[in-house]
Amino acid sequence: MTASTFTLPEKPSKALYQVAGTMALLIALAGLIDALTSMGIEARDNRTVQAAEWFRLFQANRLAAFSSLGAINIITLSLGIPVYLAFNQAYRQQRPARVAFASVLFFAGTAVYLSSNAVFSLFALSQQVPAATAAQKPVLEAAAGALLAQGADLTSGTFPGLLLTQAAGLLMTSAMLRRSAFGRWAGRAGLAGFSLMIVFFSLTAFSPEHYAAAMLLAAPGGLLLTAYQLLLARAFFGLGKASAGDAK
Repeated sequence: MTASTFTLPEKPSKALYQVAGTMALLIALAGLIDALTSMGIEARDNRTVQAAEWFRLFQANRLAAFSSLGAINIITLSLGIPVYLAFNQAYRQQRPARVAFASVLFFAGTAVYLSSNAVFSLFALSQQVPAATAAQKPVLEAAAGALLAQGADLTSGTFPGLLLTQAAGLLMTSAMLRRSAFGRWAGRAGLAGFSLMIVFFSLTAFSPEHYAAAMLLAAPGGLLLTAYQLLLARAFFGLGKASAGDAK
């Protein structure tokens, strides 16, 4: 078998491919929900939003608060775990070392991001505010401020996890540029999307003065990655059908 020829791995897992395809569709859906919930809301650097304002947003528009603080990222990264497991199955006979390394980066990045993001801790504090006394509210705000300083989304606190997961995406999509079951268009869309998002995350984390310019990269990057996930879903479902046929 030449390096440019793709063949199905031995004894492929139909169930794993179907799960991965479903997860890819859900990731695309989550991205669209994130875009819709952001409409009509002023894009602001999370470092400029005070704890009391987050508390009010959790009461007035909980979905927008969760979205702004990275809950959608938590969902999509968690959904991506079966996708990377399926990548290892699909590429077992082609570039297995690269895919395994990409998976390690993704799993590590997901763990780092989940542990560093403060959205759920901040939400828990916000639920204590309505019943808090005047003396307790400053304490809650101070605790929230400490959480935000360490784990507000799109800041240096959450950047390492995001960087690792996007780097994993670059490795995977570069593998797709050669002939594979996922197609070169998936590789191209993913490569461009992950590249834009790395620049976006870097600017928002370390160059807040360029926050507005960084936001201009988020829309095209998100659209490219949505297309990438849809192409992945189609490919995974195709692999699942081929696996069922081979099993007969």
